Amino acid sequence: MAGSLKDQLLKAGVASRKQAKEAELEKRRKQKQGRQRADKEERERAAAIEAARVAKLEKDRQLNEQRKQEQAQRALQAEIRQLAEQHRIDPPENADLRYHFVWENRVRSLWVDAGLRAQLSDGRLALVAVDQAFLLVPAAIAHRIRLRDPNAVVQPESGATDGAPGDDEYADYPVPDDLHW
Repeated sequence: MAGSLKDQLLKAGVASRKQAKEAELEKRRKQKQGRQRADKEERERAAAIEAARVAKLEKDRQLNEQRKQEQAQRALQAEIRQLAEQHRIDPPENADLRYHFVWENRVRSLWVDAGLRAQLSDGRLALVAVDQAFLLVPAAIAHRIRLRDPNAVVQPESGATDGAPGDDEYADYPVPDDLHW
């Protein structure tokens, strides 16, 4: 039994040459389609892998950018903390006056003496929020801190008004100097 099945069938007369050629052509067509289908699947798989790689690179880039921003924010807060700690003015132990101020829509207070209250009122001192604490610092240092983070300085800029612009109803009624709230 030597030879291929095709040759044996041709010898036996079960199949004609025309049928053998058609079978051969059909076999080649199926192999070619199989290769094309495999190539198409391989290209699709490669495209999906490339798209996943690009998406991962973009996500990694965004995460790195976010980490850099967080690190810069932490460095800025550390710089503000250091400036405020180095130049802080501690109220005396026997402070007998409460200085009230508004922070994050809440009225807060700090114990000070008459000299510190006068300096705060004149704008020579300012309050800076550092790690949930309020520190007294000179106005020049507060200005430097305000340049880094405007929200860290509690006191408004000197010359800022609390009233609405054009609200002159009470312009004739100045606030007395001895009124402290």
